[in-house]
Amino acid sequence: MPGNAPEEISLQQLRALAAVAETGSFTLAAEVLQLTQPAISHLIKRMEHELGQPLVVRGRRLRITNAGQMMVDTAVRALRLIDESVGACRSQSQLREGRVVLAVGHLTAGALLPPLLGRFSQQYPALATTLVDSTAEQMISRILSQEADLGFGSDIGQGHSELATEPLFTERMALFVRDDHPLAQRIVIDARHLEALPFIHVNPDANVWRAVSRQLSSVANVYPRVAHHVSMLSTAFGLIQAGAGVSLLPRYVEVLMPANLRAVAVTRPVLEYPVVAVRLAKHPLNPAALAFLALARQHMKPPRAPKA
Repeated sequence: MPGNAPEEISLQQLRALAAVAETGSFTLAAEVLQLTQPAISHLIKRMEHELGQPLVVRGRRLRITNAGQMMVDTAVRALRLIDESVGACRSQSQLREGRVVLAVGHLTAGALLPPLLGRFSQQYPALATTLVDSTAEQMISRILSQEADLGFGSDIGQGHSELATEPLFTERMALFVRDDHPLAQRIVIDARHLEALPFIHVNPDANVWRAVSRQLSSVANVYPRVAHHVSMLSTAFGLIQAGAGVSLLPRYVEVLMPANLRAVAVTRPVLEYPVVAVRLAKHPLNPAALAFLALARQHMKPPRAPKA
């Protein structure tokens, strides 16, 4: 009895029928598909049985029936699409094509990503990268919505069970001040000196600032007075230059600071800024994103400003 389910027609049967129609011969079709002539004949007969009617008229001159031609046309279209999709998937897995979208915290984007992106482009010239500057909340939202494959920035805490975080490194924080500030000539200061200073708070929604505030209050009895909330590092630097306040930032942004600013180490307590990679916990990364994450594990590290 003929079958009723279209999935009973196999990909191999479609290839056999298309090859027979193209070559006009079972023997030549067998050569094209690297099968035996009886194997091709069996595939076509089995397909005819499934469909309940002949597809090929055998004889001195092979002829395709109307039903056979309909199946041939469908097979050619389907096989082209399948072959294109298989080829694209293989190209992606072999890193010959692909794209990775990165949602990156503002502090990390300018200071840490450029050298990593340069290395990635050099190692994988066929892969495209898109970097989206993000606040902490934007980074989380873009990964959850799959607008971005990976996120890089400060630790996001434990409040997002759908996300997985991977620590990459931890950077010490410093107090960034204008070069004429009373603390600018100090190499290191106690955290108690932060009391009453007007602070410029960069990306205040980031989880790291809650940890910093707890450390300052419990160890140094300091409660920073925030004068300005900003999202962009460049805005914070501009406000510091204008004398509007000071800022606690990870030391790796020192490579981007204007010449008339200074970064002063803070101790008692030492304040730390963890940098993590963020991804969806139960969603596999595409090959390009996997390659980028592997490179980040090896090479993402804080740059240092050259000594004067």
